[in-house]
Amino acid sequence: MTDSVLTAQTSDGMEFVADIRDIATPNPHLRRVSDPAAAARLIEREVQDRLKAVFANSAASPVLLLSGGVDSILVAAAAVSLGVRPHAITVVAEGGTDKANAVAAAAALGLPHSVVELSETDVVTLAGEAMTRLGIPELWEVSYAIPLLASIPTLDLLDSVGPILLGSGADAIVAGGKTLQHSVYSPEALTELDRMIRAESANNFVYDRLVPDFYPRVMGEYADRFVHVFQTVRMWEVAETLAPPALFGEHDGEPADKLCLRMACEDLLPEGSKHLAWARKAAIQRSAGIMGSLANAARHYAASMPGATTYTDPMNEPYESVATRLFLALLNVDREQKGQP
Repeated sequence: MTDSVLTAQTSDGMEFVADIRDIATPNPHLRRVSDPAAAARLIEREVQDRLKAVFANSAASPVLLLSGGVDSILVAAAAVSLGVRPHAITVVAEGGTDKANAVAAAAALGLPHSVVELSETDVVTLAGEAMTRLGIPELWEVSYAIPLLASIPTLDLLDSVGPILLGSGADAIVAGGKTLQHSVYSPEALTELDRMIRAESANNFVYDRLVPDFYPRVMGEYADRFVHVFQTVRMWEVAETLAPPALFGEHDGEPADKLCLRMACEDLLPEGSKHLAWARKAAIQRSAGIMGSLANAARHYAASMPGATTYTDPMNEPYESVATRLFLALLNVDREQKGQP
């Protein structure tokens, strides 16, 4: 694919691609880029061009929410390749696994870096604030809002806050964390991959979601500065040309997803830190330790209920039992509110 047939580059924070065009209808024939090296060059160039447009649109200093995964590290490395060193912010809770890679990436790239470490109490407090702002207690929405809220005090301390860069959205367009049932070189894999990516992207890249105004509710004045680097029509157009061998392969004898994106990241990272491009990472809610902290808080709450330790200890029993205890407590509250005996 050449630039002449791609949508113009944008500096917008994000584009709701599925609201702009039909991306759900299968079209596997577009996926013609099979060589992972060629695909990596394509991804590398597009991320750099996207950042050029973003930086040209703002004179203020950029910030990067650096999770420690390959997507945000790629954004960091691409920015540095353009001569820009954003201030990186990493939020981790107790038991989170993001800190080491984020610290290593920031050091290797020479980024100013703030690490915000949350206690279990901090996570619970922020969960309450998130529910107030969002108006719902939905697990994934609340747990994603927590690290964003935790970044606000650091943002407030910075002299200048320009675009706030995020690597979110990459997984949807390159099947991050997914596996294929068929051989990557088979026609069946081409169809499988195309359907998988289109289904997830069509579901995620829309405005009318559970909380359409999520970022304004959570981030207030900072909301319009967020830049989802991978969520644009142009990036989608690039990604829909990638065939299974460009996205799934091996590295050092181990299966690798997001192959070309990882290769692009590896190319941009300095010597001694290229291994960071191949790090495996769960969703930020888990890898940052947010889910674990909330789950542990649930254990503590269950253990504080009347008679909780009579037969087993909620701090050690299976989570199924903890969940059931909490559900019974909710049922009891509901009955009391309805005046039932």
